[in-house]
Amino acid sequence: MGSFDLKVIIESDAKRKYVKRMFDSIAAKYDFLNHLLSFGFDIYWRKFAVKKLNLRGGENIIDIACGTGDFSLSAYREKIVNITGVDVSLNMLKIFLKKAKKKNVENLSLVCAEAENLPFKDGAFDACLVAFGVRNFSNLKIGLREIFRILKDRGKLVILEFSLPKSPLKEIYLFYFRFILPLIGKLVSKHENAYRYLPESVLIFPQGENFALILKECGFRSVQMWRLTFGIVTLYLAEK
Repeated sequence: MGSFDLKVIIESDAKRKYVKRMFDSIAAKYDFLNHLLSFGFDIYWRKFAVKKLNLRGGENIIDIACGTGDFSLSAYREKIVNITGVDVSLNMLKIFLKKAKKKNVENLSLVCAEAENLPFKDGAFDACLVAFGVRNFSNLKIGLREIFRILKDRGKLVILEFSLPKSPLKEIYLFYFRFILPLIGKLVSKHENAYRYLPESVLIFPQGENFALILKECGFRSVQMWRLTFGIVTLYLAEK
């Protein structure tokens, strides 16, 4: 796909192909840009989310759209768990594997697959993590129903996703999100559109109560939400 047209990407199977190529392309700079563009808050967001899972140790955890594995590794640092990472980008998974080896992480499986078609049995996992990935699903509800299927009864789903703060911070944030972030992202990643796609995809994604309703439509219950760092990120916790 040579040009960037978010409407086309969202409304067709092109989104799946575009997202895969995009993340394969920016994988090498992904961690650096995450920390830079979030001013390091992404580390705190993941730690906060993991705490809400109340891990005991030994759980089977699946990390959907796992990228380079920071969410999984944060969970592993909290308690020794069994990790399955799933992502459409093979380049992201390769970096995840290198990081896990350096940290001597055991009980790790990595699978290149889509959220909408997970190659796992029903009820295989105790918990599912998704950090900044649900808005990249080619079909949101199908992906969430697949997660519901592979979770055990009373299994937990924890999702971190970008959201918009309230005014007056909203206007300042939108300026940064629409103009400064894409420029820095382009200069560092050398990808023409990846960091234009990020803010535009956030702006059209259902947020807060709207997303909570979708989770409930897909079978989840006991949906809780926390707005983090003035509301620029929302944590969703739900149960099967």
